[in-house]
Amino acid sequence: MKIRNVEELREAIRELEHQSYIDEQQMRRRVTGIRDKLKPINIAKNLFSQVIGASNTKTNIFRMAAGFATSFLVKKFLKKGVPAK
Repeated sequence: MKIRNVEELREAIRELEHQSYIDEQQMRRRVTGIRDKLKPINIAKNLFSQVIGASNTKTNIFRMAAGFATSFLVKKFLKKGVPAK
């Protein structure tokens, strides 16, 4: 874009100032987001989520726990039914 007169110069300045304002607001939002992610409570939450894993992993852990509990209960009841020697 070639600027030919003062009015075009003023318009170009306004556009650049507007773009600068938009860029600054986006940068502020990013910094706020990063600051929130770096808060100790959010770091702990993220770490816990990574240790637990995705919901698929949670389902598998639940199924394993249910399997162990069922196995334990079955063994306990079977031992009660077997006569002592």
